[in-house]
This record gives sequence, structure tokens and C-alpha cells, in this order.
Amino acid sequence: MAEIIAGVAMSHSPMIMTNPEAGGEKGQRFISTANDMNKWLKKEGADVLILVSDDHFNSYFYDHMPSFTIGINECEGWGDWKLPKYKMPIQTDLAEHILNTGLENNLDFAFSMKMKVDHGHTQSIYFLNEDLEVPVVPIAVNTSAPPLPTMDRCFQLGEVLRKAIDSWDSEKKVALVASGGISHWVPIPKIDSAKPEDQQLVHVLKNGRQEIEQLDEYLTARETRVTSLVSGPVNEEWDREFLRLVASGDSSALRKWNSDYIEENGGNGGQEIRNWLVLLGALQDYKTNVVFYEPIPEWVTGMAIVQFQR
Repeated sequence: MAEIIAGVAMSHSPMIMTNPEAGGEKGQRFISTANDMNKWLKKEGADVLILVSDDHFNSYFYDHMPSFTIGINECEGWGDWKLPKYKMPIQTDLAEHILNTGLENNLDFAFSMKMKVDHGHTQSIYFLNEDLEVPVVPIAVNTSAPPLPTMDRCFQLGEVLRKAIDSWDSEKKVALVASGGISHWVPIPKIDSAKPEDQQLVHVLKNGRQEIEQLDEYLTARETRVTSLVSGPVNEEWDREFLRLVASGDSSALRKWNSDYIEENGGNGGQEIRNWLVLLGALQDYKTNVVFYEPIPEWVTGMAIVQFQR
């Protein structure tokens, strides 16, 4: 049967691609540690990567917002934030097995035979699978458009992933990667915002990408919202408490965190820790090691990397 050999949870930030120098020495150490994880996964001999992240209103909008989506055939990156438009090789038999295992265990994925993913997924490809030598199974979690799946439900998704991998009729070695968080505040308006300056974007969020009449202009304006930030708030105390609970394996506490608590302390971007809960659910018996953490306000995010070992 298949074997899970490793896991990596790591933060992502558009600024790594658009302004890596802004992160200074701390940013360079994050990039160096990510490269170390790349070498480690190669040394461990990962044959497949299950890649768990989220979408930032590029593929999914309020006209159709699934809680969990799995790509089972083709997957391509949007090429946002100067990342390549990766055309990813998909481990289709494992993806279909995960989909069916979910159905058998009361977890209904949305699924796509032509999935598109943004920097949440492709930044992990950039750091951990840059030559696309290892096929992937992409899974997207809704962390952007409330109501969001609960932390407990994301943990349960991880448990289903573990069942699927353990029952996959293959000798391949599987690594799990989660990308997102930790604390950060994203300049995207709430869907019920009444501010006049938000209405164009709110209209798109409600109605979907097909409502964007001038796509290039829209994408440029949206990118400017983020890249214009020289610095952003990071809640280091909350980040470190989250990482303490992850490292101690105290998933019971994390599973009780609700959306309001997360947003108050970790920002709307902090909702991405749901991706990490998926890994915690799948790798409950693995040792964890926080190999990097620094608050990097110049990248507008609390940046962390956690290694999961057998």
C-alpha cells in the first residue's frame, strides 16, 4: 500500500514574488528554509504531492463557492503574482480514489477535470516542485468567502485523506503540503460592504469572473491594492500560540477555533490556517518541527514553515 513519508506546512505571500528584497534577512531565511524543505522531500523520495491550499477569488466566487474542491484530471496555474502558469501533472488514480473515499465517508468534494489554481498552490510548486518532476493532487479549501468550513471539518478532511492514502493500491510514497496563513489582513472588501469605492469589486465577487468586462484592467487594479502595501499588520503573539498548538499536537483546541476568533486575531487572511488543519488531521501521529517563523510585515504575513516527520 501507499506510504505517507512527509508533510510540510508553509505560509505564502505574493510579496515573495513581487518584492523579495523587502523581507530583508528574515525573508531570505524563509526562502532558504523552503529550499531546505525541497531538498528534504527529494531525499525522502516523494513520488506524489498532495497540495492543499485556497483560492483568492480567482477561480471561485460567490456565484459558485465550494467548501472543498479536488482536481482529478488537469490542473493549471493562473500565473498570478509573477508565478509561472504551471501545467501540473496530476496523479489521477489517487485523486479519484480520494474523491471516492470522501463520498464513502460522508465528505462530498466538489471536483474538477480542468482545475485552475492561483498562488496559494503555485507558490508551493515554485518552492517544492519547481521542475514538476512529482505529480500532484490539488485540493482547494474555501478560506476566503464566508461562511467557511469549520476548523473541525477541515481536520476531518485530513482524516479522510489519511484513509484514502492508506487504502490506495500503490507502492508510491506520498508527501502532503499545506500552504497558507498565518496572520495577515488582505485588502479585499467584505461582501456586504456599502463603501462606494468597493462596489466594483463587490460586484465581481458576487457574480464571478465572467462579470469582469476588462479583465486586464481589473487584475492590475487588484494587484495594486496589494503591492501598494509597504507593510501590513502581523499578530506575532497569536502566530506563536497557533504554532505552539501545532507543534504540541493539540488539535482539540485548534478544532474549536471559530471564524470570528480567527479573523479578530489573525485577520481575514488568517483563515488560511484551515489548510494546516487538513495536514494535522492526516498526520496526527507524525512529529512536528517548527523550522521557521518570523513576522514579516513587509510581506504582510506571519511567515512559518513546519516539518512533519514519521
